[in-house]
Amino acid sequence: MTIWEPPFRFGYVEREWSEGAPPVATEITVTSRSGDRCVVRMVHSLFASTDDWDDQLEGFESGWPGFFEVLRIYLSHFAGENAASFSVMASTKADQLSIWRQLTETLGLAGANVGEQRNGPQQPERLSGIVERVRQDDKQGFIALRLTTPAPGIALIGTYDIDGSANASMALYLYGEDAEQRAAEGEPKWRNWFGETFKHPG
Repeated sequence: MTIWEPPFRFGYVEREWSEGAPPVATEITVTSRSGDRCVVRMVHSLFASTDDWDDQLEGFESGWPGFFEVLRIYLSHFAGENAASFSVMASTKADQLSIWRQLTETLGLAGANVGEQRNGPQQPERLSGIVERVRQDDKQGFIALRLTTPAPGIALIGTYDIDGSANASMALYLYGEDAEQRAAEGEPKWRNWFGETFKHPG
């Protein structure tokens, strides 16, 4: 941590974010605006003697929009509530578009539109809620779902390209008095499901 001025500035340095990579410095500033609003600004700095790390830094930064969406939903609907979270991921040898189709179809999210109510399958655990955001391009796709089932919360479900193959992932944020218990019960189910669903052919 390099800067700690809550609630206005926070800075840190990440080392070993990629093999052989130079450190990346990040600074986040929060500026208040009228009407209970604020502007969050994030700046990444990487110092290297060549441009070899440009693509990796771009990939590093491309994951942030989904997490800013989680922050927006949290502040709008769950601020101050007891929280617990977990994330699961599976690496595949397939292309990003194929994995995106498989993930969204299997979870009942294919063709999702913002504002729709979606209800997933019973196994490994039903995810039901309102679609808050859908984003997709040739490198990644994600859906942010504001959950009512299995508990009040947020699911960030997506895929992203890694040199022609893809990772599938889900981050689940649960809120309420029993959030920790529900997260502890749900994580092994989802970890197993991702591992089985996106298993490499033997």
